[in-house]
Amino acid sequence: MKNLGLNSGCKVLLVNGPDVSHGEIVSLVEEISQVITDSGVIKVENSARISKGDHNTSTFDVILSGIIAPHNVIHDAKLLEIFLQIVKPAGRILMQELVIASDGNLRTEESFQTELKLSGLTNITGGEISLNDEQKVKISDQLGFQNFVVVEYEGLKPNFEIGSSASINLDNKTKTAAATVWKLSNTVDDDLIDSDQLLDEDDMKKPDPANLKVCGSIGKRKACKNCSCGLAEELEESLAKGEPVLFKQSSCGNCYLGDAFRCASCPYLGMPAFKPGEKVQLSNNQLQADV
Repeated sequence: MKNLGLNSGCKVLLVNGPDVSHGEIVSLVEEISQVITDSGVIKVENSARISKGDHNTSTFDVILSGIIAPHNVIHDAKLLEIFLQIVKPAGRILMQELVIASDGNLRTEESFQTELKLSGLTNITGGEISLNDEQKVKISDQLGFQNFVVVEYEGLKPNFEIGSSASINLDNKTKTAAATVWKLSNTVDDDLIDSDQLLDEDDMKKPDPANLKVCGSIGKRKACKNCSCGLAEELEESLAKGEPVLFKQSSCGNCYLGDAFRCASCPYLGMPAFKPGEKVQLSNNQLQADV
């Protein structure tokens, strides 16, 4: 028996084709049992019936398939899927298969390699193995093929269970440290501004209440609603005395022409046109605050 890379305590599955001699199977099982000792386990399966077996997931350390002549196990996608289910993670699968050397009914070695790569096996290695004339004649007589070679390939199951999941970090961007623009530093030696120097003498003067009046400061002189500056009382007092409250002088020179020529804030709005220079007194109605 060639060195199959087995160790004591290994759990081994031996898979054979339908045309393998029973005597050769028994002989190989005895040789393997001596290597793996009593602490190991070896089971034998026919490639056509392995799908009906009761093997649990991730059971075997090594699977040996088609290593007994005539090496006619076809390692298709379905069989390789079963192998990957019952072998342990990082377990070995060693396969030998009869392939075509020239024209014929067998598949090529390239097709076999492609099947292995698509199955999910890793670290695939192998190639053609040599056969003596006696072995070639025996296979040719048994299967009826002439132009053939035997190849041996080995692969490993990925080191994880089929169907398992793992998180993937998609954030591959290099994170740069944020600039410490607003970080407070030692400001003991910085020049501080004296708040007393921000105000001068003019800023400290109290304003004249007469200058704070807003009512009647622009446009028609009338008190605002809820007047608090005293203009409302002033106007009422003037009206009570019968004094003319306001006489307006034209600033644009067009007031006498009529409303069509008067400004929007003109105090003469609504009054008829008058002669230039004529003294016009506004009526009391126009001087009343809008309430």
